[in-house]
Amino acid sequence: MKAKSNIRDLTKEESIAFLKSQKVGTLSLNDGESSYAVPLAYFFDDDTIFLTLGPEGRKHSYIKASQNVCFSVFEVKPGVAGAMGMCWKSVICDGKLERETDPDELTRTVRLGEKAMGMPEGTWQKLLEMTLKNPSTSNFWKVKTTTIGGRGVEGFKEEFEEV
Repeated sequence: MKAKSNIRDLTKEESIAFLKSQKVGTLSLNDGESSYAVPLAYFFDDDTIFLTLGPEGRKHSYIKASQNVCFSVFEVKPGVAGAMGMCWKSVICDGKLERETDPDELTRTVRLGEKAMGMPEGTWQKLLEMTLKNPSTSNFWKVKTTTIGGRGVEGFKEEFEEV
């Protein structure tokens, strides 16, 4: 049996617009033996995913093993019942996860984050000041993307034929 549907690849521009419009994604990590995925709030700017990671937890053992990560974001439009007529988008990014430790870049990241999250400038000022006292332990991280790809569908349709 062969299946055919109206799922399509998103253009890079559509994928970037989608990444900018969303606020939560899943960071996937691998230590060479097993995988671990964690949902996180994020913002996107200039082919870079910015996020915060707490100082403890399982994710840090994976990060020590490999900084190569995958980040995925998806949306299924609400109010759609059943597979027929379903609308969804998904974007998957590969890249390298890096802790942000440069004071100027930390300040830029904080200001970008405030703006992306719809907060007034200065909302994260106290957090920034505490971070700048010891930037090497910053909770601000970034994924500089190496690939961005997306797929989606509006009004899902699928046909089957015998081969």
